[in-house]
Amino acid sequence: MAQFWRTLLVATLLAVPVMSFAQVAPEYDRGHFGGWVDTDSNCLNTRHKLLAQLSTGPVRLSENGCRVMRGRWLDPYTDLIFTDSSDLDIDHLVPLHWAWMHGAWAWSDTVRSDFANDPRNLFAVDDGTNREKGAKGPLEWLPPSVDFACQYASRFWRVVLIYGLVVEEPEAKAMQQQRAVVCEDG
Repeated sequence: MAQFWRTLLVATLLAVPVMSFAQVAPEYDRGHFGGWVDTDSNCLNTRHKLLAQLSTGPVRLSENGCRVMRGRWLDPYTDLIFTDSSDLDIDHLVPLHWAWMHGAWAWSDTVRSDFANDPRNLFAVDDGTNREKGAKGPLEWLPPSVDFACQYASRFWRVVLIYGLVVEEPEAKAMQQQRAVVCEDG
């Protein structure tokens, strides 16, 4: 990592092109981010805590009380309402693979786990829509709900900034332009 920063500094000073973070990132593996965590040891992991918090109606838990089975969720990506948790995925707004290619590979295991379980980066959404999105960033994918596009693009950028992900100038500029378009009042 130190070598990368030295190369970047020298290249900047000499105005020589450098490799992007994505070009130096080790091979991605979802396991580098760990799984859903249960920080308070009440048997509800991040997924199920989030489902309970986001439900706009009463939730029904599994017999052992460790999983949210039913509730009422409005998927912000599609504007559809769901009542069965098995129809939902918990989406990483900034996909883990996208984050990896933008610098998360250099984080500690703890920071990667925190990122993967951070509610600011999570939505309960239609599982099919989430799989369609995959590891795409906002320049490749926006939610089908046009009314949510501004919040999606803005929140994506906010998470990028919070975690200090590396977005090279052309991509950052394109993302800023995109936000200006999708957030335009009119």
